[in-house]
Amino acid sequence: MSEKKKKYGIIILVIASCIFMSFVETVIEPIYIVKSALKIVVFLFFPLLSMKKADIKIFDSSFKLNIKIIRNLILLGLLVYFLIIGIYFITKNIFDYSSLVSSLSDDQKVESKNFIGVAMYISFGNSFLEEFLFRLISFIELSKYTKRKISYIFSSIMFAVYHVSMIGVSFPLPLLFLSLVGLTAGGLIFNYADEKHSNIYNSWIIHMFADFAIMTIWCMHIS
Repeated sequence: MSEKKKKYGIIILVIASCIFMSFVETVIEPIYIVKSALKIVVFLFFPLLSMKKADIKIFDSSFKLNIKIIRNLILLGLLVYFLIIGIYFITKNIFDYSSLVSSLSDDQKVESKNFIGVAMYISFGNSFLEEFLFRLISFIELSKYTKRKISYIFSSIMFAVYHVSMIGVSFPLPLLFLSLVGLTAGGLIFNYADEKHSNIYNSWIIHMFADFAIMTIWCMHIS
């Protein structure tokens, strides 16, 4: 398969995956375990099969870890966690987090009795699935077949649009726009974090600990 076909194949794959999951989450709205299973298939298994069919190898020695790297990743994650928690306590009297959390809980069908399971899946599993699709596939792999700035922009915008498509009905317009800008910026930062070593460990740890912080805040308000 030519490099041009691989490039457009990756772009179509990512867009189709996002459209499908957005439709599932906003229109079909299945129970959480079904939605999670579908996301595993669409964001992980299907891309793996597609990459194999296109003869694109996505795992190599750059994914090896050692104790020093693990220690640095954990420190990075803790920094992200406490930064978000700190911002929350500074701004909690400015923004109405309780109503926002309530709205998100209703949208995601999350309540106190199933919160722990959902929080663990979001923090560990969901963060990996999204980093796999938006960083490994649509940034690291796509950058091999197109200009780096194109893969930077494409992966970041798809990351933002996918999330905004799910939360759009819950957010007022100004906050929705702010979320779009913030998520796009976050995607760019995640890409930069992964660029040097061409793996997703850095962005996954940042994403994971950011989700830990969000779940902590969510837990404070869920009833």
